[in-house]
Amino acid sequence: MPYYDPTSWISDEDHLLLDVENRIKANKRATTAKSRRSKSFLPPYSIELDVLINETHEVLRLTLTKEKQGKVSINLAAGDDMLRKGHFNHDYHHNPNGVDIPPPHHIHFPTYNYPSLDRQHTYAYSVQADNDYLSALQKLCFDTNISLHNASLPLLRR
Repeated sequence: MPYYDPTSWISDEDHLLLDVENRIKANKRATTAKSRRSKSFLPPYSIELDVLINETHEVLRLTLTKEKQGKVSINLAAGDDMLRKGHFNHDYHHNPNGVDIPPPHHIHFPTYNYPSLDRQHTYAYSVQADNDYLSALQKLCFDTNISLHNASLPLLRR
């Protein structure tokens, strides 16, 4: 599986967080979430998956939320640390270095100067995907080296 290196999107004075990027580069596989619920399907607009890092056996959490207006948000987290945030069918994003990311899709990533993806000012890079939630999920997993072959993916309501 590939890894998307977002270094070219950040300013020269900033750099990627090594521990985060090592987790992103590692081979991972998604499975149906075991904690809190026995199924990955949380009606009507959400998916939760466990993501296992093959080498370390650390379990990450991947959540997808689809809004009625068609916006899709995907979070990949290790405990309380957000590793990636995907925004699909969203508006413009303005990177801290002045680069505008046009709609409809982008993925946020942490850096040394902007480590919290829960804040408004973070870096993101533009991605190409279809406008549906499954295409968004596949794109984020493709860029973060996550295999979806073992995951049970439900159909979400339109």
